[in-house]
Amino acid sequence: MLPQFKQDFWLLSREAKGYYAWADRERWRLHRAIRGNWRRNCMCDDIEDSRQLVDILFENGLGLHPLLDIAFEAFARAEVRLALRFIPQRSNEERLTGHLISELEAAIHMVADSFAAKALERYGEAKQIDFAYYDLSQGGHVEKETGGDLGLIMSIDLPDRPKLVSYAAIQAKRLLGSTPLDKRQYDTLTRNFKEGSAYLFYDCEFNTLAPPMIFSASALSARRNAKDETASFVTDQKHVFSDALPLSLWLVTQLGTGKSGTTSHDFSNAFGVFRQQHRQNNEVQEISRLAMISIGRPFSISRDIEAGLRIAL
Repeated sequence: MLPQFKQDFWLLSREAKGYYAWADRERWRLHRAIRGNWRRNCMCDDIEDSRQLVDILFENGLGLHPLLDIAFEAFARAEVRLALRFIPQRSNEERLTGHLISELEAAIHMVADSFAAKALERYGEAKQIDFAYYDLSQGGHVEKETGGDLGLIMSIDLPDRPKLVSYAAIQAKRLLGSTPLDKRQYDTLTRNFKEGSAYLFYDCEFNTLAPPMIFSASALSARRNAKDETASFVTDQKHVFSDALPLSLWLVTQLGTGKSGTTSHDFSNAFGVFRQQHRQNNEVQEISRLAMISIGRPFSISRDIEAGLRIAL
């Protein structure tokens, strides 16, 4: 872990919040998500203490790949900053999503030199980790009902791993007590993006301040269909903690491996999916923000009078 990251992680450790709060309640979920990677790297497979498990995770990484460990560290740092600086202010979903995007970009750029150095050591040539953001609203014409909607594209292009481009369309919600979810939003999201649809929850319980938790929208299907006559359905912290994963872990072990989200044959195609959906969609669900992460190559970004920015990979 980069030295400048440690102070924030130590603060959550001392208060038993963040990853520590989630792991304390769902240790087996964390253990199941990482144990295969650790076994391949000859790490202990019999850790029972949740605090120790999280400490080792942050000190040694996931063990999936040295460069993906650096990416995971950046994602986790963004989550910690969100929990410490913004969640306690009780902001709405739209602002929290904006803060999350900013913290992801900042953390990724903070690990860029370490990433390039590790790539040079491993491959004999520098590789880059990069972040880009695109405003799909084009002038701010966004449905007020969408809240904190977010599109996310991840590209992994490393010499010793299969090339992968995957994406997800995410509905973001504050999680505090019994949290209502709109059925119309859910139906539109799943209809438009199918297996690429997901829900992200910002844990606003001050005694836990868990990382943003994410799972496929399909994990909510039973609750959505439980009562036909209602316009909404509910979830709560217990359900989210038991079924979801922290965003940082999900990005690397799920979206970054093609187990979650939708895979695309290239970045241009994935980017086009969101732009096309935005132009055609006049329903409640409208993805207004698009965050893009590239592990291995830098984005090519140029200014354009009509499009604002042209982003390629």
